[in-house]
Amino acid sequence: MTAKRFFLIFTIVMVTISGICIHAIVSRARNELSKMREIQAKLPAENSGVTVTPTPTLSPLNNTGQSSKSGAKGRNLTNNQKYYTDVADPSNRNILLIGKDPTYSNFDVIIIASISEKDKTVKLIDIPRDIFIDYSPEVLKEFKEKAPDFYNEKGSRKINAAHAVGKMTGYSPANPRFLGKPGINFLTDLVYEIFHVEIHDYIAVETDGFREIVDYFGGVVVNVPVYMHYEDPSQDLYIHLEPGVQLLDGKNAEGFVRFRQGYNRNGEYFTYPRSKNVYLFLKAFFEQHFNLRNLSKIGKVYEIIKQNTETSVQDLSETYEYVVLASKIINEKYSIEHVNIETSGKKKFNGALYEILKTK
Repeated sequence: MTAKRFFLIFTIVMVTISGICIHAIVSRARNELSKMREIQAKLPAENSGVTVTPTPTLSPLNNTGQSSKSGAKGRNLTNNQKYYTDVADPSNRNILLIGKDPTYSNFDVIIIASISEKDKTVKLIDIPRDIFIDYSPEVLKEFKEKAPDFYNEKGSRKINAAHAVGKMTGYSPANPRFLGKPGINFLTDLVYEIFHVEIHDYIAVETDGFREIVDYFGGVVVNVPVYMHYEDPSQDLYIHLEPGVQLLDGKNAEGFVRFRQGYNRNGEYFTYPRSKNVYLFLKAFFEQHFNLRNLSKIGKVYEIIKQNTETSVQDLSETYEYVVLASKIINEKYSIEHVNIETSGKKKFNGALYEILKTK
């Protein structure tokens, strides 16, 4: 597990909910609309049939509760591998949040932000990166033929490597969600097949801007649950946190979300479920800083991370959808919830340790 795994989640969620990642698109679109109106104002009367592009509205969902952007499912990618229970309502808006590993090609974070306007909730569905994917014989055959070296690599059957499988095999469904993105299409179709969650958009981030963002917002007040002491000079990681309510600056916030092992006050070594800290931090940041006043800071945060962000949100209509949704989340005080995907054990395969998904 890499050093940057969990603090990427914070950056991605902020990008998704507040519209940071599309700030530049909005600016460009407004400029274009302004130019268009100037040109049309100069047109002669006989060309009055040309109309200004109307302000976009939320695109309707079809009768299955799914966005029309999503592609159709094709052949089975797994041997009927299905999670044992539903994790999101079909009417929810689902954004896949991806944290790229800065060293390797695998995805370091895979989270679904599932937004329910009906329940006024934002669910963060945390998919364990080490889940074993039971690929169908057809997929395995194609995988072995087109990417034999990667096929034999340790960990190549983990879900965090699924996008690489799709990219190397040239995955091309009949109606792809995301044009020119075989790896993302493969992963999102896999997520639908296993968890029955339709992905409407995705955001992928690889950034070093976490400390700067936290400091820019003035820090985050968090109730640190336990004494945390850990040092790793090779990662430039030094964590020294006392338990209790305190204001964490960027450096200490980074240590808080990255802590998963270390020593207590008695010098005893222990491990700690890092996902708990991540959820505590995200919830605290959301409650303290996600408000209308801070929407004016979107531009600055965007500048910090724009070089490391890739997203499927590309046009003005989609941009306004998320602007409207962000306003609802703020004004109607949506709650933020953490959903863990359950596993039923571990197993070794080809020299790598995998988590086994709890299935039907």
